[in-house]
Amino acid sequence: MPAPSLRPDRRLLWLVAVGAVGLAAGVTATLVSGGPRGGDPVASVRRLDLPGGPAEAPADPAAAPPLRPVVAGSARAAVQRFLKATAGQDHATAYGLLDRAGRRRYPSLARFTRAEADRAAVTTVRVGRQRRAGAGVVEVTVTLTHPAAIDPFAGLVPGRTVEVWRASRQGGRWRVGADPRSVRADLPGDERAPEAVSAWVQRLLGCDRQGASGLQAGPELYGPANLPEAPCAERGRWTVAAPEGFDAAVEPEAYVAAFGPEVGSWARLVPVQGPRTRFSVVVGPLGDAWRVLGTDSDPTR
Repeated sequence: MPAPSLRPDRRLLWLVAVGAVGLAAGVTATLVSGGPRGGDPVASVRRLDLPGGPAEAPADPAAAPPLRPVVAGSARAAVQRFLKATAGQDHATAYGLLDRAGRRRYPSLARFTRAEADRAAVTTVRVGRQRRAGAGVVEVTVTLTHPAAIDPFAGLVPGRTVEVWRASRQGGRWRVGADPRSVRADLPGDERAPEAVSAWVQRLLGCDRQGASGLQAGPELYGPANLPEAPCAERGRWTVAAPEGFDAAVEPEAYVAAFGPEVGSWARLVPVQGPRTRFSVVVGPLGDAWRVLGTDSDPTR
């Protein structure tokens, strides 16, 4: 889910680590024709490791004049101020808190600002515990929330990440590294995937495509176009089984083309069985819930 680089951007948040979330087992639901079941499930949360920040660009020919240093009273305060400044687009304040290594990497405010444009947006910052990591060095754990997304442009952007940032005492004040030491994405547990698919199939049993679309990651479904029509055409008993890894997909090409090869680490297959048709529903984690991405053919056909 690479040497520790320091802040997640939209592109690198695609790269969730393979195998960090276990598959739930033994989950089977039975559906019959009728209206949707009430109540939205509360997602459980698992964690994935993610790599850090963006690729380094060549140095500018000339660095901007040095900015006024920003003073923070503690390591936690420095990290909090740095992250809140970047979340609020106050790049000058954040740049004033950069440590020496960060200044070498981004020798001008303009360079730093351009790098920030590629990062995942941050909506809230919650600073947690800290630990000493050496003489004058403190690592601070922070929980950040982001606008969750699954689309061909952003790939997978988790709604919440838990990150470790390093602050060090330099020149008589606390300074912050340009990127986090580590990033974990909090994703819904696999055991919730069948519930999402059950609700989607239930709406299709009633031929309610509009209602079903509200349970999808987007308006477009990937995979064989005829399979989502099967529940409407085949009234009767439909079952939803436990999720499987995406490596079991029969026709993964459309998903890889849309989301890149990283889709294999975060997408899940949920098998469904109707009176005459069997196929898998492909789901992805959107915030604290699973959403339908499309379908995949039955491997036994």
